Amino acid sequence: MNNHLNIWVAVGGTPESVVRAAKLGLPVMFAIIGGNPAQFKPLFDYYKELYQHFGHDMKNFQVGVHMHSFFGEHSQQTADSYYPVYAAQMTRVGASRGWAPFTRNQYEQGRGKSGAYLFGDANEAVDKILHMHEMFGLTRFSAHMDVGGPSHSMLMKSIEIFGTKIAPKVRAVSSE
Repeated sequence: MNNHLNIWVAVGGTPESVVRAAKLGLPVMFAIIGGNPAQFKPLFDYYKELYQHFGHDMKNFQVGVHMHSFFGEHSQQTADSYYPVYAAQMTRVGASRGWAPFTRNQYEQGRGKSGAYLFGDANEAVDKILHMHEMFGLTRFSAHMDVGGPSHSMLMKSIEIFGTKIAPKVRAVSSE
């Protein structure tokens, strides 16, 4: 029986948060909720370097990403259905931070190959997650699916697709 509590440190884009987690030997979960995920590569590398520097056993090394995600059967239909809900929430959050209203262009760029959103079908999600697995050496992926409060039926469908179509494919490929 494992008698320890698994604790992950959520980090954004600062070296200070990476140093703190590495010093403690704790796994990190990078919140990638905008921009190009590749921009986080230096922080992943820095964390790994520091983790080793502080003498932690690499067999316990764990890194993950947390991304805004929403899944459906058909990519564009899913994206079109989720956009109003997501954009309204991001506009509300942005208003409190002095940002301009969230646009469809931002949404579509984020959905693109080098964007930070996973809004679409299972195949697109698998490809993007596996790309990040390869780029970062991920040991965990966290899908944040309720941004903006989608309908219960939409959310349940997204969870179902993640659990039955995306996670099994990602596990199969990433464990090879």
